[in-house]
Amino acid sequence: MKFNSSSQVEMLAKIKTHPYQATSFYLNTDKSQQSRKAINAAYKTLLNQARMALEKADLSKEQKKSLLDDLEKIAQFCTLKLNSWKAPGLALFSCSGQNFWQELELPHGPRNRIVQDFDFYTRPLAAILEKYKKTCVFLINRKKAVWYEVFLGEIKLLDTLESNVPKQVKKGGFEGYEAKKIERHIEAMLLEHFKKAASRTFEILKQNNFNWLLVGCDNQYYPQIEEHFHTYVRNKLAGRLKARPDTEPSKILKECLEIEDKLKKKEDEEFVKNFISELESGGRAVSGLADTLRRLNSFEVQAILVTHNFSKPGKVCPGCHRLFLNEEVCPNCKMKTEEVADVVDEALELAMGRNIPVYQITPPSRLDHYGNIGAFLKFKPKE
Repeated sequence: MKFNSSSQVEMLAKIKTHPYQATSFYLNTDKSQQSRKAINAAYKTLLNQARMALEKADLSKEQKKSLLDDLEKIAQFCTLKLNSWKAPGLALFSCSGQNFWQELELPHGPRNRIVQDFDFYTRPLAAILEKYKKTCVFLINRKKAVWYEVFLGEIKLLDTLESNVPKQVKKGGFEGYEAKKIERHIEAMLLEHFKKAASRTFEILKQNNFNWLLVGCDNQYYPQIEEHFHTYVRNKLAGRLKARPDTEPSKILKECLEIEDKLKKKEDEEFVKNFISELESGGRAVSGLADTLRRLNSFEVQAILVTHNFSKPGKVCPGCHRLFLNEEVCPNCKMKTEEVADVVDEALELAMGRNIPVYQITPPSRLDHYGNIGAFLKFKPKE
């Protein structure tokens, strides 16, 4: 099943597996970034780590059996289907004790992770929904207007409008009088068609909370259409399409995704540029994992930006849950810290839990030269 809506996250979040624990498994399966051998090695490592952790876990015999059965089902799934898996990301959710199983195709590679707890771990899914833009596609010609929604690599028809404005007529009659009269009538009909379509575009954008609007129409008509756009609509305008109302949806989707990719890269570049400018001017920003963790621990972070899938092992305090790179003892509560496989993921989870925005930047970018991670701060850091 493809992951394409918040309702899927809500469904998983509502499921109660007590008295058993649930298993959430995420794997980056993007073959454009890594080999099949690397993907297979990654899932086997995750499962081995989970089995070792289960040996030490203080759980009942029935709870452990359910979790071990989950790991076995995940292993079987990966063995049978991983080599032919086409989506860039995979998420599996299992609770054998409650006879629950769910698999999801993800639109991009997540951080490799396995979590066994009393609730399904859905934060990576929420992060994907935050990352992807919801785009409205508006296509119009003299006779027809159509609106599509493009989200998470899927296209869906929203509405159509047909006006059947006649073609322009050839001049004729007494000094062309009749032809001019008919032509004015046709122009009035065409203008009314554009007005209705512009008004409907405003309604659709408001109802569906779109991020971007892409428009496809002949150049000669665009000024007339744009003239009737509400200010709210103009603020959503992100580009023009070659597609027209009769273009096949698959071709519309392909063109739209190409434009979206360029827009996302431009947005990433602008965000990183602003971050570096703030950082190098000594403003409210820090870079690098150690400084970012330190500011996150002290509740100074306003937003985080991180290279997609950047990871590092680190430490966590079992008492106050502060995060560190190398601290053996927590300087806050003096407890011995525990190792975590990926302290970056722990930091992002902590940030999102505090409603701190997290921006995942697609590599390569200028952020790579600043430790792959940084933060905007609430206040200018003290020397």
